Amino acid sequence: MEYTLNIVRMVDNDQAKEFTFGDENTLEQNLAIAFLNPEDYNKLNLKTNINLKIFNESGEIIVKVEKEEDIPHGMVQMPVSIWSNQLTAVRDNEIIYKNLKVRIEPTTSPISRFNELLNKIKGI
Repeated sequence: MEYTLNIVRMVDNDQAKEFTFGDENTLEQNLAIAFLNPEDYNKLNLKTNINLKIFNESGEIIVKVEKEEDIPHGMVQMPVSIWSNQLTAVRDNEIIYKNLKVRIEPTTSPISRFNELLNKIKGI
């Protein structure tokens, strides 16, 4: 299904805080996450043990998903992170991180691991 992704700075899901005070586990726990409106969550038959595959022409990731009442229908929200950066676009030398068109689907595959994303960026 097609959704609109917005990447935002979040107080409880902050990459600077996790890099400073956390470790790889807390990075994945607090940043490898997407938020959906409860009706969209239920429409996709998501459960606590089901992850979310998010993809577009820029990349693909698998993250945890949680319900959030304040998210409008048809929208996915993610914190600024290495995970959400896989989906950003560059147009006219600007990074686009708002109103990105993405496709989403439930998956039982594990979340994309931090070290795997780093190695992908490094070309390893």
